Amino acid sequence: MTDQPSGTGDGVRTAAAHLIAAFTHLGAEHKALTAEQEQATGKDIQSTVRRMTGEIGETSRILAHATTALATVQGMRSFGINGQMARDEEGAPYSPLISLGDPDEQLYEALSLVQVAARHLGSAYTPTRKHPGLAGVRRPAQMRTVLARMRDAVTVLSAELTARGRGEPTEFAACVAFLEDLAERTCPGLPSQTGPSAREVAAAILADPGIARAAAAALQHVPS
Repeated sequence: MTDQPSGTGDGVRTAAAHLIAAFTHLGAEHKALTAEQEQATGKDIQSTVRRMTGEIGETSRILAHATTALATVQGMRSFGINGQMARDEEGAPYSPLISLGDPDEQLYEALSLVQVAARHLGSAYTPTRKHPGLAGVRRPAQMRTVLARMRDAVTVLSAELTARGRGEPTEFAACVAFLEDLAERTCPGLPSQTGPSAREVAAAILADPGIARAAAAALQHVPS
C-alpha cells in the first residue's frame, strides 16, 4: 500500500483538540463524584456513586488513548508512513516482510475508542431502580463541554475517514446522536445569556468613544 487518498488533513488536528478539551473537562465531574462518594451515608447510594466515579475514570483513560492514537496518525502522516511494503531488487512489493503501519487504521481505532468512551458515560448515568435521581451530572457546564467535544470529534473523524475512502458517512451517526441525547438527559439546562456578550460590549466600547466615556463614568459609581 503506497498510495492513499489525501483526505482533509486538518481533521486529525481538530479532533485531537476536541478530545483534549473533553479529557480536561472530565476532571470537575470526577472530583465532584469523588467528594459525594466520601460523604454518602447509605451503602446503596455510595455504591452507585462509586460506580459512576469509576465510569468517569474509565472514560478519561479511553479518551487519553484515543488522543494518543490521533497523535500517532499525525506523526505517521508527517513521516510519510502509509503501509508501505518492503521491495525486492526489482522494486516489486516483497510480502514475506511486514509492512509499515497504516495511519487510517489508527484513525479508525481512535474513532472506535471515542465510541467506547461514550458507552461508559452512558453507563455512568443510567438510572438505577432504587436511586434514579442520582443519574444526573454534578457539573453540567463542564459535562456539556465533554459531550459536545466528543460529539464534534466523532463528526470530524468520521468525515476524515470518509474523505479518504475508508468509511461510510453514517457509520458513527448513532454515536453522535447518543452523545447529544445523553447531554439533553443528564445535564440541566444552563441559563441562557441575555443581553450582549462581554466580547460585544468590549467591541462597542472600542468602536465608540462616547460609549467608552459612559462606561468609565458608570464604573466610577460602582461600590467597591
